Amino acid sequence: MLAAPPQQLLYEGNLARRRVQVEENNRARTRLSGRSRQKILLLGLVLLAIILAFGKTFLAVQIVIKGYELDALKGEITTMQRDNERLQLEVARLKAPERVAQVATTRLGMVEPGSGQLYYVPGKVAPGQQVQVAAREPEAEGTAIATPERRSWLAILSRALENWLQPAHLARVNR
Repeated sequence: MLAAPPQQLLYEGNLARRRVQVEENNRARTRLSGRSRQKILLLGLVLLAIILAFGKTFLAVQIVIKGYELDALKGEITTMQRDNERLQLEVARLKAPERVAQVATTRLGMVEPGSGQLYYVPGKVAPGQQVQVAAREPEAEGTAIATPERRSWLAILSRALENWLQPAHLARVNR
């Protein structure tokens, strides 16, 4: 019988060595894949940190921009408040009775009513009160009323209505 068993032993020995080598290679791959996993994880963490840093920087810049906008709006509010106060003073100055009387006499040609031109006519106001109405007395011959040089169409119309309705005569009748 010829010797086949020694070849089998050699083959089994090579097979065992190969199994050991394969196991070592698998362990090495496992170590490498563990290292590559660590590298990928580290790279991911670095990228996450960079993204967070950019996000924080962006938010800080947005806060600064909003602060500048807020300061601009506060300045605009201050300017508008000053303008409002100035306009309120202007309104108060224009509403002053002295100024109203001056404008009425100079620009509108109005005159102060005489004592005989005022009549009190009872109106629909609180009981016991009377409304003061100014009416023009009929002109006596020989007296002329000074009229302004320029008269508006509204003044002419009101004069015509006044003459047509003759309020002075009605006021005397109700006395």
